[in-house]
Amino acid sequence: MGEEIEKNGKKIVLEKTRTLPPKLENIVKAAAILIGLFEILFIFNFTFSVYSLFDKLGIKIEALKLDFQDQQIMAFVLGMIFVIAFLRYPIIKKDKYLKKVQLIDYILIILGLAAAFYKFWRWPTYMVYYDVNQTDVIFGFLAIILVLEATRRAIGWILPTIVTVFLLYGIKDAGFNWTRIAQYLYLDQGIFGIPFYVMTIYVFAFVFFGAFLLKIGVSDYITEFMISIFGPRPGGPAKAAVISSGMMGTVSGSSVANVLTTGTFTIPLMKKAGYPPEIAGAVEPVASTGGQLMPPVMGAAAFIMAQFLGVPYNKLIIAAVLPALIYYSGVYLFIDLETKRLGLKGMPRDQFKPIKYFLRKLYILLPIVVITVALVWGIAPHIAAVSSLGIAIWVAWISKDEIPGHESLYVATVLITTLLMFTGKEIAKPVGIVLLLLGLVLIIMAVATDMVHFNEKFYISMLFIFLIALGKILYMRKEEILLMSGVFGIIFSLIVGYKSKTEGGKAMYSATYESMISAGKTSTTVMLAAASAGLIQGVLTMTGLVTSLGYKLVDLAGGNLLLLLMMAMIFSLILGMGVPTTANYVITSLVAAPAVFNAVANNPIYSASVPGYGTPIALLAAHFFVFYFGILADLTPPVALAAYAGSALAGGDFWKTATNSVKYALAGYVGPYIYFSHPEMFLITVQQWTPEVALRVLYYFIATILIMYLLAIAITGYYKKPIRKEIRVILGALGLIGATLHPIPVALVVLSLVGVIIYARKF
Repeated sequence: MGEEIEKNGKKIVLEKTRTLPPKLENIVKAAAILIGLFEILFIFNFTFSVYSLFDKLGIKIEALKLDFQDQQIMAFVLGMIFVIAFLRYPIIKKDKYLKKVQLIDYILIILGLAAAFYKFWRWPTYMVYYDVNQTDVIFGFLAIILVLEATRRAIGWILPTIVTVFLLYGIKDAGFNWTRIAQYLYLDQGIFGIPFYVMTIYVFAFVFFGAFLLKIGVSDYITEFMISIFGPRPGGPAKAAVISSGMMGTVSGSSVANVLTTGTFTIPLMKKAGYPPEIAGAVEPVASTGGQLMPPVMGAAAFIMAQFLGVPYNKLIIAAVLPALIYYSGVYLFIDLETKRLGLKGMPRDQFKPIKYFLRKLYILLPIVVITVALVWGIAPHIAAVSSLGIAIWVAWISKDEIPGHESLYVATVLITTLLMFTGKEIAKPVGIVLLLLGLVLIIMAVATDMVHFNEKFYISMLFIFLIALGKILYMRKEEILLMSGVFGIIFSLIVGYKSKTEGGKAMYSATYESMISAGKTSTTVMLAAASAGLIQGVLTMTGLVTSLGYKLVDLAGGNLLLLLMMAMIFSLILGMGVPTTANYVITSLVAAPAVFNAVANNPIYSASVPGYGTPIALLAAHFFVFYFGILADLTPPVALAAYAGSALAGGDFWKTATNSVKYALAGYVGPYIYFSHPEMFLITVQQWTPEVALRVLYYFIATILIMYLLAIAITGYYKKPIRKEIRVILGALGLIGATLHPIPVALVVLSLVGVIIYARKF
């Protein structure tokens, strides 16, 4: 019943959802699959790609030219979200309502579908005449009310309350002009504004990709691999948790989800290695929360940031590289010091799988490599996610040991095909011929040798090879081939898995099918948060409050930049305690970020624009600042959802766990001030790279890590031996002063570290 974790044989419920009878559960599954199908067919333009494929073969299928506009697609998705939300989340979280769907739920589902599909039907006419009638107003306010109710059920009362306050202000400001409000918040923007657009167009593809990687065991592979490497070393399980959570965070983008996946394995191991529950339960949330900061797949808010700033997502992930590395370096340094303070030893090597096993299966990480390369190369984010999903399906099939076949041969086949898939049109036909020859070689080997068998691995490989070869020979665009490889990969996996007689084949069928359902269910909360955030954005824009609030914050801070940044930080952290990251970022980016931008816009280091784009550097730095603290709210008491999940798994005290989480994530709290003051650390802000600039950025990076190390020593109070309190206070003060990155304070930081090392050795 809901999102559960096991602790000492008992279930701990983190999210209460309704237990549905089979028929209603099937309706939820159908709604989730319909979201996926509609996304694939019309958002990803798969129908057009298939039409193009057949057209090049001389076959015209006019039905494949069916298309819908973005607003219609968003309306359809919202309708399915209403179905899932009102069936899964009861009106009250009490047993009576958790066990049975009430009449009111069915009524709300019908009204939700009506409000969504009215927008779907009305949009083409509205776009031509731009008129608003009474029916539009009725359905508009109905949609707004239902979004608030669905959000309250799925997320809690805080976000809907904030939205309601903004709505009441907007209604008053509009002079109770219901037509204007419905037009702006329902027909034009509001619910279907940038946040919901980004969730529908981009984020869902990554949710699907992450869901599939979880189903096929990529998370387990990463975690066990890191445990195998670090386990025998002192503090190995904790250090493995830091690295594995960071790697898994590159595809999941959810703090609590990371804790619940990697934490179920790493936290018990940490406790077994000797860590107290409050430390074991803190390490995993800190590492998992950092996953939203780690490229290539950051938190959902990062995609909204790309739209708000007008900077492509592939540039934002470059901007996030150094801050992410500093964050995880800071966490690792804290864990290393805590391990030595506790005097912990490594665990016996025989308790872990041999490293050779994981090295042999290293190709399982290929989808993460593919999505990283695709994003950096500028492939559209949703296309990059879908194409990587195709590769994930392929490698998952060949990783099944119970299905015969020479593993290295199939791995080489996947690698060659993947590399050739990314080649350009100028060599498309030769590449297609090479792929056909590769397929022919596999057929010959299946007939003449024992290395290849006519089984699931063979069929999946042949289907992928010939699909990509066909696309190349027909000179299809790279994006079309990438898209088809992912979508057809899903179809291939379902067909081959359904026909399979092996356990591995059946497991792959189940993983493919269930990941589609899981993506739809998982996206419910983030979609509703985005729709609610869109309402806030709509009111702020409609009323002009977005401009006036920024100036009021500047006045409140008295023009003091540090005070303004601290106010923005506190605002983001407090808001994030009850509001999902997505909505938090939308609100703070529209209220606090403009204030910070206005305060520094005339400063020489911020006055330039991001090279190649019109976005001011000051605005980029301000948006990243509030983005980071919105994410860190998952660790910050009194709510600290990620820390709560960690403490529940570890069986430790929540407050001690949350306090340790804040401590270990210190780089996340101090770092944003450093990056804002030194925007060159975002890399994409550098106007022209020269040796001098490169050395300066390197200096910033190294100096920041040294500062984090000194602060870690000061806070843990340990470096090979306990450190006296008065010395810890001095070290902490020097570390904070060093955060200016001025050469003199940084030199003092270095001297302090040298002094600590000498003191530890001689006294």
